[in-house]
Amino acid sequence: MAVDYLSTLNSGGSGLNITQLVDSIVDAEIEPAKAIINKQVAANDLAISEVAKFRVKAATLEGALSVAGASGVFQAKSSSTSVSVIASNVNLLSAGVTTIKTNQLATRQVLEFRGFSSIDADVAEGTLSISTGSWSADGVFSEDSDVTTQIITIDSPGASLSNFASRLNSLSGIEAQVVDKGDGTFSLSVMSDFGENNALRLSASPVGLADFDTTDGSNEISAATNAEILVNGITVSREKNTITDVVEGTTLILNSVTSSSVDVTVETNSTSVKAEIQALVDQINTMRTYLNEATSRGLNGGQGGALAGDASISAIKRELASITTSPLTGFGSDPIYLAELGVQTNQDGTLSIDELKLVNVLNTSPSKLDAIYNSLNSIELDDLDVNFSTFSTPPEGVQTFSYDAASDVAKLSDEILSSRINDDGHREFYKLTGQFAGLVINVGDRSVVDGSFTSEVYVGISLVEKLSNYLEALTAARGEIATKESYFKSRSTEYQEKLDAAENKATVIEARELMKFAKMEQAVTQLKSTGDYITTIMDAWAKSD
Repeated sequence: MAVDYLSTLNSGGSGLNITQLVDSIVDAEIEPAKAIINKQVAANDLAISEVAKFRVKAATLEGALSVAGASGVFQAKSSSTSVSVIASNVNLLSAGVTTIKTNQLATRQVLEFRGFSSIDADVAEGTLSISTGSWSADGVFSEDSDVTTQIITIDSPGASLSNFASRLNSLSGIEAQVVDKGDGTFSLSVMSDFGENNALRLSASPVGLADFDTTDGSNEISAATNAEILVNGITVSREKNTITDVVEGTTLILNSVTSSSVDVTVETNSTSVKAEIQALVDQINTMRTYLNEATSRGLNGGQGGALAGDASISAIKRELASITTSPLTGFGSDPIYLAELGVQTNQDGTLSIDELKLVNVLNTSPSKLDAIYNSLNSIELDDLDVNFSTFSTPPEGVQTFSYDAASDVAKLSDEILSSRINDDGHREFYKLTGQFAGLVINVGDRSVVDGSFTSEVYVGISLVEKLSNYLEALTAARGEIATKESYFKSRSTEYQEKLDAAENKATVIEARELMKFAKMEQAVTQLKSTGDYITTIMDAWAKSD
């Protein structure tokens, strides 16, 4: 807006509004520079907001990955409530049907000591030794030498029945309680653990605790027995009714004796698998779509993304794309691609599901889907066993384990392994340092029996674990996202310093211009004063003429 300087004329000087004029000069020199800086500030603030949004998106995807595939490729079910089944380790499940017939449940030995007048009846002083073992049908006790005999000593003047029960309850493999019979008397119930080899023998010394001595097989109202089941017609005995080593990857719970076989079925969980893969794909696509928008350059007049042209964010985008397109190795001799599992990559980098391929994999080789969810460490030969410690980070893929009988040397991919005999008396090879640190390969007696041999060792890192590890690194305290946040925040400080410098410069310019105009006003005032003086003299001369 133009300034009407004439309206500010005064008789003492130039008549100009100096303050307004100086402000206009300062604005003309400073405002264009400030406008550029403020535009940079706005873009930087938008980038800070976008990186914060990226952190939230990454954390959301990381959370989704932590529960991905929880139900597993397989599900286990039972045809009868007499035998319950739980999928305890989905990584070990494989499709099949196992028939279970329960002939006998595992039971505890129950001892009853009767005739006490109250819960606080007196128990005399003495020592009670409790051994664990088994009782034969003719009353002979066979002590388990691997189980330490437990001893209770009741000091003078004795103890109450309830206190004695508490003392027994504190021992391993024993459960004791005082029971009100309802006829005016109380009994002490003593129970062993389940299984025929966990029965108890109580030996009293001296005679003060003779009522609790069972060395003659007395006081037993229920014997300890093992569970007896037929597994596909084969008789199997177990100490407990909860069995984890019959159907691999499951826990069987025997609820009652059965008159006929019960089918325990492990089958492909097709509906759940499809839903979980779709959910995983959707989560990955959400992240990919967001990154596409955030890094869009806004071609053809379109609005560019807040992180367009950012090299490090573009690198993150490429790495995430690489994880979903690279082969998954270590799940067998051949690599597995997501495309062959029915998860294909679209032109824009997002994923979609080819249902025909997915259904085919579910029907023909469902274990391949483990490569999506479950990492794997395994060895080719069935009678060998491979394990890595929790701190191990072995390279993924297929490694060759070899044993040379002549030199008694074992290697894994040319790295020599150390040897030892473990607590079970089996031969095992291990590594404490290097890329295979924490490795243990148990070969049992194979190295002695078979001489030289080789076997493939498979180290597979699942898609979910790869993504999780990468996202965890991204969102870490010193990860790439934190680095970007620090960078943009430092830019904010830099821009603020530039704005402050511009304000300081404006102050300097204002002071300089005011000084200039002050001198001009002084000169104008002097000139006007001189002019007035000359005019007065001229007027005087004119009158004298």
